[in-house]
Amino acid sequence: MASLSYSFSQLEAFTTVAECGSLVKAAGKLDKDRTTLRDLIDLLEDGLGYALFVRQGRALQLTPQGEQLHRQAHLLMRQARAFEQFARQVPATEVQELSIAYDPFTPRRFLQALIGQMANRHIRLSLRCTSREEGERALASGHADLGFFQANNHSVGNEMEWRALGTIDMDFFAADSLFADVVRPCSLLDLSLTPQVVMHSASDIPMARRLQISGNVIMANELEMLRSLIEAGCGWGFLPTHFQASRWENVSVVPTVVGNEGISQTMVTLWRPGSEKRVLIDDTLLRLSSLWRDANSPSGEQR
Repeated sequence: MASLSYSFSQLEAFTTVAECGSLVKAAGKLDKDRTTLRDLIDLLEDGLGYALFVRQGRALQLTPQGEQLHRQAHLLMRQARAFEQFARQVPATEVQELSIAYDPFTPRRFLQALIGQMANRHIRLSLRCTSREEGERALASGHADLGFFQANNHSVGNEMEWRALGTIDMDFFAADSLFADVVRPCSLLDLSLTPQVVMHSASDIPMARRLQISGNVIMANELEMLRSLIEAGCGWGFLPTHFQASRWENVSVVPTVVGNEGISQTMVTLWRPGSEKRVLIDDTLLRLSSLWRDANSPSGEQR
């Protein structure tokens, strides 16, 4: 069977005449000459090999074959118009990309808010959880555009720019059984003699040491592994409160002699000066403070 050749204009003429019931009304709706519409329909009928309309006085009525074809043509026209609308928007919705390197302690709710806002601006994000050292290397080499990390009080020199992002509250967490025989509040000696689970990889030794109290450290750079270790009583953790570890199975805040109020860690944003994405980076930097504030507000706590 020979393939059928038809045009958008022919389908448009066919569906419009079918819906209007006459060439005159359809011509007015499409702002085309009546003769042009008639010619388009004649060409479509010639290609099909059967009539689509019969004349009833001044009106045109669909034939049985025309009625069947009209349903499919109507759907096809809707798809064609959707394609046309999308095609017109393509130049204005060109997708840009930003690569983000982030610390394991970065609040997930903040990252989710950032992803949502970037998606609304047609900016695709690539996120990678990594150590501060690996993140700085990725920024320096151009493999990352922005980094969110804990402040480590060392100079980043001229290779990086930075600004404070916000603070995260920290606290001590452990399985209820781990310090069951210890007088509360726990002393630093109690903590130092008990294994500590640190959420940083072995490659991030400087950061791990800053968080280390115990002489026996278990490093876990993955949240589910850290959670399972603490739930099992393998060690205690000095963790961001936004992890909500007290909701984990049989895990609670550990009262300590150093107190449990006002313990916080500063988070910073890093980027490489002179990046070819500087305009996009600058625009994103302007939005980070409000995103951080909203994500860490009482109504924005992680569930």
